[in-house]
Amino acid sequence: MNVGIFGGTFDPIHQGHMVIAEQVMDELGLSRVVFVPGGIPPHKEASSVRASAEDRFYMVEAAVAGNERFFVDRVEVDAGRPMYSVETVRLLKERSPGDDWYFISGADEVSNLLAWKDPDLLLEEVVMVAATRPGYDLSKLQHLEAGLRNFDRIFPVECTRVDVSATGIRRRILQGKSVRYLVPEGVHDIIRDRRLYDAVVRRSEQGERLKEGTW
Repeated sequence: MNVGIFGGTFDPIHQGHMVIAEQVMDELGLSRVVFVPGGIPPHKEASSVRASAEDRFYMVEAAVAGNERFFVDRVEVDAGRPMYSVETVRLLKERSPGDDWYFISGADEVSNLLAWKDPDLLLEEVVMVAATRPGYDLSKLQHLEAGLRNFDRIFPVECTRVDVSATGIRRRILQGKSVRYLVPEGVHDIIRDRRLYDAVVRRSEQGERLKEGTW
């Protein structure tokens, strides 16, 4: 079977992520897409990640609940340390060695693939799917050919543009504005009930509530 891996910070997961996963799955005939929220993202300062790993996992879990071909995996959340994509892919493949794997990422992130850890080794394990928006200039990926042995394992897929971002969602929440319909309904409920991204609620307070089971 063909399986997609969709990794990210998902801080929070939003409708743009869902559209990409659905349209890539449809375009490539994937049997399922596995969402992998990053526990401690190696490419970001810890202070820039607003919600805890557990909260981000629960949001992704809520987002995929209505799609029988969407799944979420805790491999990076449970690692307790930064994990690179090449490590994550190998662990997931060990569980289903007979499947063919596709790694889904935005085209802008793929254009920086030379800065990823062991990009050629990653491309030996998966086909890299560069999710593009309509009108995206594919020449932005062309510079990778000179630096990668496996450049032919990068496959662009055009997806409907959804003009929403996690940064924009967090900004709206801080401004007291609604983010309903920008995120899946279950995600909206978690953000509201746990007061995630609310400037009044500090991270330490969130952590204490999680440990005490008072959410």
